[in-house]
Amino acid sequence: MGFYAEVRQNYGVAMSDALKRWSSLNLKLAAHRNRRIFLLECKRRGLTPKHMSGNMNYLLNSASDAISSRQAQTMKERSLRLIIQFEITVTVTKITRMEDEQSGLWESLEGFLPQEMLSRFKHYQHNKYTRFFTTIKESNLRKVRALSDEQLHKLSPQDRWVRNISSTTIPDRVIKFLALGPKFSVDVPARKIPMSRLLSDIENIISLNDTLSEEGRNFKRAQATNVVTNCIKSGRGTNNIYHNEFFHCMKYLKQHPGLLVVRADKGNVTVLMDKTQYKELVDTLLQDEQYYKQLPRDPTTSMQNKCNAVIKSLVNKGYITQTQGKRLYNYNSVPARFYGLPKIHKPTLTIRPIISCINTPSSKLSVFISDILSKYLSASRSIYFIEDSFSFADLINDFQLPDNYVIISLDVISLFNNISLDLAVSAIESKWQLINNHTNIPKEEFLSIINFLFTSNYFVFDGIFYLQILGSPMGSNSSSPIADIVMDFILDNVLSDVPFHIPFIKKYVDDIICAVPEEQVSYLLEKFNNHHRRVQFTIEKETDRSVPFLDTKVIRLPNNRLILDWYRKPTSSGRYIHYLSNHTHGQKVNLVLGLKNRIRRIAHPSLRTQNLEILFQLMLENGYPRGLLNRLIHSSTHSGQPRNEHRGASTTIDLNLTYASLPLIKGMTNALISLLKTPNIKLIPKPEFKIDRLHSRIKDSVSTFHKSGVIYSVPCSMCNEIYIGQTSQQLKKRLAQHRSDIKNPNKICALADHSRDRDHLMDYEATRVLDCERNGGKRSFLEMYHIKRHPNAMNYRRDVNHISSIYSYLIHFDQVNEGDPSRPRSVSSDGVLSDGSRSGIG
Repeated sequence: MGFYAEVRQNYGVAMSDALKRWSSLNLKLAAHRNRRIFLLECKRRGLTPKHMSGNMNYLLNSASDAISSRQAQTMKERSLRLIIQFEITVTVTKITRMEDEQSGLWESLEGFLPQEMLSRFKHYQHNKYTRFFTTIKESNLRKVRALSDEQLHKLSPQDRWVRNISSTTIPDRVIKFLALGPKFSVDVPARKIPMSRLLSDIENIISLNDTLSEEGRNFKRAQATNVVTNCIKSGRGTNNIYHNEFFHCMKYLKQHPGLLVVRADKGNVTVLMDKTQYKELVDTLLQDEQYYKQLPRDPTTSMQNKCNAVIKSLVNKGYITQTQGKRLYNYNSVPARFYGLPKIHKPTLTIRPIISCINTPSSKLSVFISDILSKYLSASRSIYFIEDSFSFADLINDFQLPDNYVIISLDVISLFNNISLDLAVSAIESKWQLINNHTNIPKEEFLSIINFLFTSNYFVFDGIFYLQILGSPMGSNSSSPIADIVMDFILDNVLSDVPFHIPFIKKYVDDIICAVPEEQVSYLLEKFNNHHRRVQFTIEKETDRSVPFLDTKVIRLPNNRLILDWYRKPTSSGRYIHYLSNHTHGQKVNLVLGLKNRIRRIAHPSLRTQNLEILFQLMLENGYPRGLLNRLIHSSTHSGQPRNEHRGASTTIDLNLTYASLPLIKGMTNALISLLKTPNIKLIPKPEFKIDRLHSRIKDSVSTFHKSGVIYSVPCSMCNEIYIGQTSQQLKKRLAQHRSDIKNPNKICALADHSRDRDHLMDYEATRVLDCERNGGKRSFLEMYHIKRHPNAMNYRRDVNHISSIYSYLIHFDQVNEGDPSRPRSVSSDGVLSDGSRSGIG
């Protein structure tokens, strides 16, 4: 006799039916609890179950002719978020009801059936529940994995987007994610929202709006705080499958400190290489005594003094005003920093040298000289000048070439590295009559400044200082206009006595294209190479009656008529901003329309259709939907001209506009822009959490005490209080002032008073940089923010009087969310927060 039959015979039909109902509820609970877990996991990972996405896609496709793709995408995201939350709520409600019913049934059963029978029944049902629950769980896990794989498959990174030249076999998962490129952005996780930066941006935007009263400012602060609070509390858009990939890559790279992730020199390719390999390549380059000389010590202070002396001399002689001089003086200099990008397109792997000249001793003077030379170049365009590919297309398309003429292109071998000081001086002297119209500085003084810039170009790599002894100053603003003038000078001299007609000759920096008689090609190349022993040219002749120039290909038809084609170099990876990257929809649309516009303006009408199809395929590889691409590329409703993201906005540039940025966070930034924008303030959403954070920092870092424009903390060595301050100076100078203030009883400062009143010593060696910010207003706000955020700050109450109490909750949220409020953010020397970024050399 079966169990239920025994119960029915001994205790009645009602008890048997009650046991069956309890058993049925038990299995339903197993299914619904699994469903709840499945839906919560989908929400946590940002996945959309099939039954939801299918119905939503049907609705959106039926409305695609009536609404824009951006509206459709926004509606889809909002609707799916609401639907999945609604299903979770419904499932939880059902579970609660079934649990209540099951509990009631059990209480009634306990009043009529023996405990031994109930224990036997419950044990059997528990095993049955476990088996059923496990079966459904495994099925749901497969669904989650399938949804995750499908979502990741949409990224479809191409093999040519990444190159692994390291000695390490890197997992495919890591390779594919890094292949998306440094600009690929995921939405900011809730626990990584840069609250201090976000609030300083909001406060800065409110302060820029001079039409608001103080009451109006507080009203805007309250509204903005409400938007931020609602977003962080709801957790909308804070988790997705790409976060898992991002942090998986971060963990892998931290476990392999010998790996470097860098950009290639050309082609927009990500390169993974060994740190030792990179260092060997750089050392080989820097050991070339023809170009570089090792220095025994850091010359920053002496170079800064020399540069300031040059500026002072210009002021004293009346060549520049006191105001101009004040802008040019630099007292917070840091060394230029060297790094290199691998030339993976070359047969032998080498490094392209690059120098970062931000805030170096001569950086401001270099900008000053660059402005003078650039004004001359703008006002006196040479006959060789070509502004861009568009103006070149206007010239060349349908150009009729004389018979027996061919097209050649000439390229200088390492132009910047081979411009000697004497060549630069000769070129500037030859153009001085026109340059003189844009400056009050006499020629001798001007050339002495050029001499100073050429002979003071030093840099640091891996803690060793080098001086560049040949070539125009790498990284200097002045190098580009000097190179332009040198190229004009060479062309003038070479072409002055050429014994044949040249129908056209145009240059873009060091690239030259021209038409010459076929029998004179070798003669012209030899003439160019004989002009200056260091400036040597390579030549590219016609291949299949065509020659590439910039991003065009000049094609010579059989009748000698010239047409242009859109050209992509063999080194080009075809990687652009991926459609699934956390950029605004308008940026993605404008990218496609910009490339379409480029093709329409460059390519000859006979070649446009095939080029637009190439563009279509490239954008498909970058994840763009076919429907969107059909509307943007092949539809006649879009001219190809990039459009303004906000409907009705003017496409002309308004010089009276003030630009400000906000971190791009889904569910928050658009609402803040709608709230804070004004006709005179243009707000730019800025992707925050990019793969660039995973790339190696291969420049030497600036030491803590040499950073300027910082918010810093100094702990007391005898108690747990800290002093928080901000300075535009180098930190070491500000700390020296603090030491001096302690000795001066007339100086009122919380740090000095703490030391004097309590006879405590400050631990200056433990000073930390909390934030970097060049903008003085933002820096003052960030100082107050960190003071309020730290419970043990010794600062006075008046030090935070100018931060609104409206922000108190968000400051508290940030403090609780991050744990230790005194822990500094990872801040680069350029003032960029770089949580998770990896140090490269040194």
